[in-house]
Amino acid sequence: MSALRPLACVSFIVVAVFSRAHALEAGPRAPIRPDRPLNQFDRSVIERVRARAAALLDGAECAKVLTDFNDRNGRTLEENLEPWRVTASQYLLQLSFVDGSRVRNCRDRLVMMATRPGLPRVFVCPAGGGQINSRLAQVEFRSGNLAEAMVIHEMLHTLGLGENPPSTFEITQRVRDRCH
Repeated sequence: MSALRPLACVSFIVVAVFSRAHALEAGPRAPIRPDRPLNQFDRSVIERVRARAAALLDGAECAKVLTDFNDRNGRTLEENLEPWRVTASQYLLQLSFVDGSRVRNCRDRLVMMATRPGLPRVFVCPAGGGQINSRLAQVEFRSGNLAEAMVIHEMLHTLGLGENPPSTFEITQRVRDRCH
């Protein structure tokens, strides 16, 4: 894989982990807006990158990223995947990737995608500046291998991985080391 570029591999966590039960107990929240689907171009980018990333996860070495990291409770991400009764690659193929144009963290031009630890949905940040494609599409154009690592990185967050520590760069580099 190509050398790690800090600007290209930043991903971000939207908020801290809260279980669904805790969220229900927390009281009223702002109305939930329905997720917006990705445009056709970005859907095709996600499908290409996700398919390649899923194929990587089928390899024994790449799958070790699920045991390299723990959630806040000390559980490995592999343990968090077990209730889904699917492989890591199958899980990745089932994840929802949606338009992140309304996500606050996507206002930061360094953020490519955003998710909440433990929730199986990833927001894809738009490129901005009048461009209709996503920042991930731009990364794929420059480095498909990095785009794959970033998608796996976000998948790890959906399985409960927090950030800082480990840093976004440490997570992406571990994925790159294991999967390429």
